[in-house]
Amino acid sequence: MPRLLRFLMIAAWCMAIPGAPAQARPPEALACALQAAPAGLDGAVADVIIASDPDRGQATLDRVRALTDSCAADQFLTPKQRDAYYEYVLGRMGRDVIDERLALAGLPSGVIDQALDIGPGNANNPADKVTQGDLRRVTAAMATAGHDPARITVTGWGLITAWIVATARMFDGLRELD
Repeated sequence: MPRLLRFLMIAAWCMAIPGAPAQARPPEALACALQAAPAGLDGAVADVIIASDPDRGQATLDRVRALTDSCAADQFLTPKQRDAYYEYVLGRMGRDVIDERLALAGLPSGVIDQALDIGPGNANNPADKVTQGDLRRVTAAMATAGHDPARITVTGWGLITAWIVATARMFDGLRELD
């Protein structure tokens, strides 16, 4: 039994060594901050993403950073992985709420994902911002799906843009974590 305990301790220590081979994070590790978040924080994150004004939402971003740092410490993440986890959580929290808001506006998020090849198993190209080309592809996809782009409100386009940004942040963070 002591031999097994010693092996487990060495294995845990090796996993915390910077530069050790990266392992895919288990879903429960990724869910830590999402499950620990106080009610309403996800909505506040979505509002920050939609507003595209990080200065105005700094208090919200600071709350998310504290939450992700706490979870990252439990998972022995390196500083670079902590930043990636923060990006993942911001994107994921925002994406979950924005998805609900898109549905209420009658705009299917799946059409956006398909148009831009984002989502699980897709290209998920890194993105710092939404391009006009992205919006043209979404416009064409919405029209093909029976949603007249001319009838999409300014708020609807803001949600579409925020969905793209949140999704990019989430998948960029995941890419850095694995």
